[in-house]
Amino acid sequence: MLGEFESQNEIAACTRTLDSLKVGDCAEIESIATDCDRANRMASLGFIPGRMVRVTRFAPLGDPISVQLEGQEISLRRAEARIIRVKGGA
Repeated sequence: MLGEFESQNEIAACTRTLDSLKVGDCAEIESIATDCDRANRMASLGFIPGRMVRVTRFAPLGDPISVQLEGQEISLRRAEARIIRVKGGA
């Protein structure tokens, strides 16, 4: 049963990467790409599925991205944010 979603397409539409969020958006971490050498670093920083993350700012040229996670302000390269899948984001 898909619950409040009517189709798998709606679920996919609600899932995106952290780098696609806008300043002020909050989302739940869904997964981290495990085929990337940065996955362990992201997990050690606290990017764990189920946690909430909020985008707080972008650098003037869009890289890095600052996010708030568990009360900490963390700056990530856009490439690092791209491996983190989130759901929600409004």
